[in-house]
Amino acid sequence: MIEVHELRKIYGERTVLGGITASFAKGQVVALVGPSGGGKSTLLRCLNGLESFDGGQVTLGGDVLLPGGAKINRAALQRVRQRVGMVFQQWNLFAHRTALGNVIEAPVHVKGIPLAQATERGRALLARVGLSHREGAYPHEMSGGEQQRVAIARALAMDPEALLLDEPTSALDPERVGEVLDVLGALAADGLTMLVVTHEMRFAREVSHRTLVLHGGQIIEEGPSKQVIDDPKHERTRAFLGLDRK
Repeated sequence: MIEVHELRKIYGERTVLGGITASFAKGQVVALVGPSGGGKSTLLRCLNGLESFDGGQVTLGGDVLLPGGAKINRAALQRVRQRVGMVFQQWNLFAHRTALGNVIEAPVHVKGIPLAQATERGRALLARVGLSHREGAYPHEMSGGEQQRVAIARALAMDPEALLLDEPTSALDPERVGEVLDVLGALAADGLTMLVVTHEMRFAREVSHRTLVLHGGQIIEEGPSKQVIDDPKHERTRAFLGLDRK
């Protein structure tokens, strides 16, 4: 479904992505893990055009993103962003909208879905993330975990074919992490394609099908998640996971 070929991203003299090649199949959950600064978030942001890149290409279905940013990829980006949702570390909800208002905003104003239809769908999505009882709450009235679950429902409201999540639990208090991971586990069980940048190794091991380890702008190890996390082969992966070399 998503193909990345020789993707390169350079900031000044620093190579952030040094020729990444990878593929992500429909219905697959892939965890992107590794030390900070390894290129995980940059890779994710390149997939839906939030970051331009300097070499290679990204293919999503029949749409191809090329180096050069929005000027080169304007038409393709519009289609890609309709098909691929994004959830960030900070949930960035509209402060003046309720939970339900945040969820229905894009379907109504971007896709032109009638308000009544969008509202019915929005309520179903809030139920899916366990927040039916909070549809009238404003962001300042919700916990971090609740706000992140609203952000997930908001992304799902556009009916994406895939969901990109950039460390969705990193800004949460420890006791709130589990409620978000439970939602992601349920989405995975439903067959939603997801790419997740995460430091939650339990989620990576138990929920994701594959794990890619990024370090220094390269994929240094990849494979079935349990294999990569339980028995990594690369020395840097073992160090990242705190495992002693045997």
